[in-house]
Amino acid sequence: MRILLTGGTGFVGSVLARRLVAGGHELFCLCRPEASVAFGTKVDWDGTTQIEAGTFPEGVDAVIHAAQSRNYRQFPGDAREMFAVNVGMTMFLLDWAAQSAVKQFCLISSGAVYEPFGRGLQENSPLSPTGFLGATKLASEVIAKPFSKLLGLSILRLFFPYGPGQDGRLVPDLIRRIRQGSPVQLNGDAEGLRLTPTFVDDAVDVILASIASSWTGTVNVATPETLSIRQIACSIARELGIEPKFEIARGSAAVDITPDLNRLAARYDLSRFTCFDEGVRRMLVALSFSAQ
Repeated sequence: MRILLTGGTGFVGSVLARRLVAGGHELFCLCRPEASVAFGTKVDWDGTTQIEAGTFPEGVDAVIHAAQSRNYRQFPGDAREMFAVNVGMTMFLLDWAAQSAVKQFCLISSGAVYEPFGRGLQENSPLSPTGFLGATKLASEVIAKPFSKLLGLSILRLFFPYGPGQDGRLVPDLIRRIRQGSPVQLNGDAEGLRLTPTFVDDAVDVILASIASSWTGTVNVATPETLSIRQIACSIARELGIEPKFEIARGSAAVDITPDLNRLAARYDLSRFTCFDEGVRRMLVALSFSAQ
């Protein structure tokens, strides 16, 4: 297939790009002019302007929109960039894909659309995200859905991807804190936040399966293994041979971010997901090699 990918230099996108090329697909990576790509053919586009005729490759079979703003923690400081990448770029790509007879459009969304994370994180749950990241991700989903009349649209909501090469997110931050001997904060109780850390290769496998089988609709993408922050930290500490330290943050509730996976299970074998112990082991091995 001829596939157009955004976010090919990001964490999930770079793994996806490598796997697409290895799978024999003809890959085109949309990037800012100053960026470089390790896999596929680079196509310059900064994502902020309408796509002009003849600037993108012809005969594209599928678009995978995996780009996400690198700046998302500060509001309102990062709001303009989040909107431009998560909403504006999505609209430009959908418009081009519809006019170019693209057959499939895979929108990589986020579990952040479920904020503030009440019970029953199901794909058809009413949504009103409290954070701007979740709001822009939901907005991108909303503007994409009318295009499902013109092309095969799948929306994949990823939950907590982690793995080798990641930086500045939950799992690498926990690794750093445990190595430094700093206490790990547990919100609400002795276990802390409960979540589904999903190994990046597994998330990519699901994306590839969605393209290969022409999925449509919205699907939560996460490991079936729910772990608390304490359990995650203890797993990391075992691999490092370090006794972890903890502190409980009183006055905040312990949140459970466990998505419903019935839709995913109907399309994909959940037993294929990597358990966290194995995933973090691979991550630490990669870190040790990069440090040599």
